[in-house]
Amino acid sequence: MIEIVRYTPDKKQEWDDFVERADNYSFLFFRDYVEYHHSRFNDCSLMLYEKNKLKALLPANVNANHFYSHQGLTYGGMICKSNISFENVVMYYDELIHFIKMIGYQVYTFKTIPYFYHSSLCQSQDFYFDMKGSYNKNQDLGAFIYCRNHEFPKSSIERRKLRLDLFAFEDQVSIEEFWPVLESNLKEQHQTTPIHTIDEIKSLQEKFSSRIYVNAVRNNTTNKIDAGSVLFDNGEVLKMQYIATSSEGRSNRAIHALYYLIIDKFKKSKEFIDLGTCMINDDVNLSLLYLKQRFGASIYVANKYTNR
Repeated sequence: MIEIVRYTPDKKQEWDDFVERADNYSFLFFRDYVEYHHSRFNDCSLMLYEKNKLKALLPANVNANHFYSHQGLTYGGMICKSNISFENVVMYYDELIHFIKMIGYQVYTFKTIPYFYHSSLCQSQDFYFDMKGSYNKNQDLGAFIYCRNHEFPKSSIERRKLRLDLFAFEDQVSIEEFWPVLESNLKEQHQTTPIHTIDEIKSLQEKFSSRIYVNAVRNNTTNKIDAGSVLFDNGEVLKMQYIATSSEGRSNRAIHALYYLIIDKFKKSKEFIDLGTCMINDDVNLSLLYLKQRFGASIYVANKYTNR
């Protein structure tokens, strides 16, 4: 017998314990991360039990009549254990969708997590939605490094082009020093602002101090940050969550040095490095993708499904 209930704060420990053991584990799924922006999202996270045992979680929120695989998270979908059968993936999603309709939401959107975040590298959740055939699929193209067989293309490591001599690499830069570089970069290049406020990211860093940190390249002449990235350390997977360069960094190719130094540092200890998506609205940012591929990156697709 399957029972689905909405998450309530008294179930926090049970939720977090399940995330810790999940096949598609991510610290973004812990309740302290999901709820950091609780004032912006109306949480409607779900917990699925079979024979009174917790079998799956679904971080989610609702907005008007629309149910979302949580909009405040980079990725989402059903959180489950590694030994789940495809038959159970189908059954659990069918039950979750039935419950979503039953509580009054006729429109629903699911994000799935890229396959390399699954310890089993399983892609059964994407296949479920494709199999159903009743969903509009939106896809973002991203780039990642598979560390086991990664080699830098020769063109990416020529010091004449990288100019590594111009910079000092630092792996523990403060959020306060990096954030103005990020805000200026987003405003000048994309006319936008960071998704997180500096207070939010500082609060998250306090809660996940070993998981969220900044790596940067500092200009040896000016002693200023020319390029940097907020890194989300998910154990086997490292994600470059925010990447930014100063106006000086854009002229001296600081971002090239940053990509090279971060990849070179972490490919020895990680399975994958997620370099993020390469999109401008719904179009592929070819120049950004080319830059990442110059450092040996491969392509992945992040899927989002909305019922028709």
